[in-house]
Amino acid sequence: MQERRVVNEAGLTQFFSRIYTLMGSGLVVTALVSYLLGFPFRAEYTSFVSGHPIVFWIMAFMPIILSFFVTGRRAQASPGYATVMFYLMSASFGFTFASVAMVADGTNLAVALATTAVVFLVMSMVGHFGKRDLSKAGSIAMVALFGIIIMSFVNMFLGSNGMQLLISYGVLIIFIVLTAWDTQRLKNLYLTTGNDGQAAVSEGSLAVLGALMLYLDFLNLFTAILQILGVGNNNN
Repeated sequence: MQERRVVNEAGLTQFFSRIYTLMGSGLVVTALVSYLLGFPFRAEYTSFVSGHPIVFWIMAFMPIILSFFVTGRRAQASPGYATVMFYLMSASFGFTFASVAMVADGTNLAVALATTAVVFLVMSMVGHFGKRDLSKAGSIAMVALFGIIIMSFVNMFLGSNGMQLLISYGVLIIFIVLTAWDTQRLKNLYLTTGNDGQAAVSEGSLAVLGALMLYLDFLNLFTAILQILGVGNNNN
């Protein structure tokens, strides 16, 4: 059964509240898994990764696979299923981020997290309250992202610290733009989906999709800032 909803400011506020709650809890799951594997169970995690490198790489790609389940047809019809897939994806990110937590400086982690939170909040507000259409900027950012992916692939063979730093700044700029654009897109999706009062996609599933989009924006911002701080301070 499709859910009926009334599109108004109160509904929009509630919609974004659900998105940020899901996104925040997903980040908590990622952080918790990273902490547990990187510290209390560090020896077991290190031993497992060393003895099963193929499994580690499978887990590294697992978030990408699970993200398709979050956005798939079944998830569109079932918010509960979409939510479970979202949390599984968040946990799988924690598995790979544990290796980052073990080698990153604690001060850099704290600074990167605080900086990411501020940047994300500001750009999300720009996307939510700004009147300017960000579609063109978002499209350019997406094209630039493909360029960054190609550069990252090339640098896997070159191993250039300078190129890696350039890539990190590129990722930072791209996801600053995408954070604002994704927020604006979610607002427009809520306002335009099912104008006849019938939601073509479950509003709950739409909230999980929004949480996924903003979760990935936040995580990429955090990773880029952490890499910039790490490169600058540790010459890595």
